[in-house]
Amino acid sequence: MSTVVVTDAEERAALAACRGLDNAGYRVCAVAHGRRAATHWSRSCAERVVLPDPRENVSGFVDGLDELLRSGSYAALIPGSDASLLAVSEHRERLERSTQLGLPSREAVRRSVDKRLLLEVAATAGLAPPPSRTCTDLQSAQTAASELSYPIVLKPAQSFLPVNGGLRQQGVVVVANAQALARAVPALTPLFIVQRFERARFLSCTGVFAGGRLLALTTSRVLRLWPPTAGMHTFSETVTAPNGLPDRVTELLAAIGWQGIFQLQMLEPADGRLSVIDLNPRVFASIALDVHAGANLAAVWCDWLLGHDPFPVVARPARRYRWEEGELCHFAWQLRHRRLRAAAAVTLPHRRVTHSWFRVTDPGPLVARSLNLAFRSRRKA
Repeated sequence: MSTVVVTDAEERAALAACRGLDNAGYRVCAVAHGRRAATHWSRSCAERVVLPDPRENVSGFVDGLDELLRSGSYAALIPGSDASLLAVSEHRERLERSTQLGLPSREAVRRSVDKRLLLEVAATAGLAPPPSRTCTDLQSAQTAASELSYPIVLKPAQSFLPVNGGLRQQGVVVVANAQALARAVPALTPLFIVQRFERARFLSCTGVFAGGRLLALTTSRVLRLWPPTAGMHTFSETVTAPNGLPDRVTELLAAIGWQGIFQLQMLEPADGRLSVIDLNPRVFASIALDVHAGANLAAVWCDWLLGHDPFPVVARPARRYRWEEGELCHFAWQLRHRRLRAAAAVTLPHRRVTHSWFRVTDPGPLVARSLNLAFRSRRKA
């Protein structure tokens, strides 16, 4: 039985990947930054390891991974976050001596997290993003905002930047007016992107791209987010891919040079065109939906890495996903804003639903997550 190492065991993405690998017959070693990681409470986890957080200590994280991989027999390594991906890629010579990484070139990994490059490549592939401007300071951002009109979206050119031996994360911000723009810009490191905020449905295209072809593909429509305007999926449903989308996705990923698991986030305006807004070149929070719909991305990726030549799979439609605390936050927000119909929609039951934390046959992660949220609330109090 092959053992696969998955990092960032605190995260929903890592938990779903580990569950999928376990279902496919792999043995899982989950690497976390602390003792209360939800995946460490999962029955899918055969081996539990605690290493430094690459966001705080890249060298400590890589040293720990190197020692772990050399201490046993590990078939493959799957990074669970952008920070882990960048740390592993930049120090690949040490790690790939002991396991399969499957990463494209170091330059291709850097390209995959470059949001400015994504703007160009997506347009060429027929998935043009909303109108955008690259800015360096408040003055250039104000000029861009006047051209694009409020509200706008501020995005870092790269989500993680090296700072003091770690990797500092920069988030995406929706800005409603000039005063909010003046407050938000100082938190961003130049260069950053100012993009028009478009009200449209969200579509997610996820899968595994390797050997120049799609080995797995899932298309899902995102019906709720938290935060509601520009957040993470709280409820989504698989759908049939729009005509031509697989070919466009293949062209985009090939142009970037990416290979592996991916998530493309898109907008779907009323006119039917598709518009890329982000690329996650790694496992992602809603990957449980892919597994539930028959596209076990982590297992497909490892099968390909280990030379098993997996048969390409397409996820089944009408499968659904819920992120538990995200749904609760979305429900409360809709109530506060007196949007009773939208709040009521959150409470409706659905068939064929998978959850981020909860599973009847694997209850530990939900218990761990509940305890972590309780401890966090007590600290804030």
